[in-house]
Amino acid sequence: MIRKPAVAGYFYPDTKEAVESLIDSFDVGEAVRKPAIGVIAPHAGYKYSGPVAARVYSRIEVAGTVVLIGPNHGSGRSPDSPDVAVMSEGAWDLPTGRADINQNLARLILQEAPMVTDAGWAHEQEHSLEVQIPFLQKFHKKVSIVPIIMSRIDDAKLMELAGGVYAGIEKSGKQVTLIASTDFSHYVPDERARELDAMAIEKITRLDAEGLVGVVRDHDISMCGVQPTAVVIDVCKRKGASTAELVSYQTSGDTGGDYSSVVGYGGFLIR
Repeated sequence: MIRKPAVAGYFYPDTKEAVESLIDSFDVGEAVRKPAIGVIAPHAGYKYSGPVAARVYSRIEVAGTVVLIGPNHGSGRSPDSPDVAVMSEGAWDLPTGRADINQNLARLILQEAPMVTDAGWAHEQEHSLEVQIPFLQKFHKKVSIVPIIMSRIDDAKLMELAGGVYAGIEKSGKQVTLIASTDFSHYVPDERARELDAMAIEKITRLDAEGLVGVVRDHDISMCGVQPTAVVIDVCKRKGASTAELVSYQTSGDTGGDYSSVVGYGGFLIR
């Protein structure tokens, strides 16, 4: 199964040269690459969230396989779409190159996490993971992937899912980098977005997955990838992570100029 791009030419350019030129235009500062267990990165159009994503991806050494977990926003989703869907074989063929799926690891996760369904078709129109891969290919060249998307599930099942993903990774015996794909507050004034997002950021920097879910729920923060982020935080902690560093935060107002209604973007390294 070959997944073709869904948002090339829309969220990001549709040629390798144009993608790399755009990423090169982002100011990443004095980026020093170091290993990281996990990453949290935004998934909007590159014009808006690209600077944050570039600062994150330019600072990590990525393992050979990347497990990406993001929200299923519902574009093209049918009533029988699974709550948690992995694409277990094939490749994603994007303008920046082909990303092969690590079939062995995907199957191990399916074995260890029964709530995950093998449903590559569910990924066809979802953008939250697709937009991460050109950054991986720009800064880290060839990587294999295990893409997982989530609809909203019961909070009580999140740690169960994290345990299954962790067990699958451990059984594989391979080094893996985890990526959570999320944006933060959606379509609120800039000042309010920063106030709300600061509460979520504080929980992330404490590696408090359950606290993150709670504060997002209690304060009605429109963080679309809160559950994928919580799962990645928990898996990273099981793998020994002790710190989460906020690399960059900004809102769409910082690039688009309209601060009356913004989306927040945060980038983190988990080590």
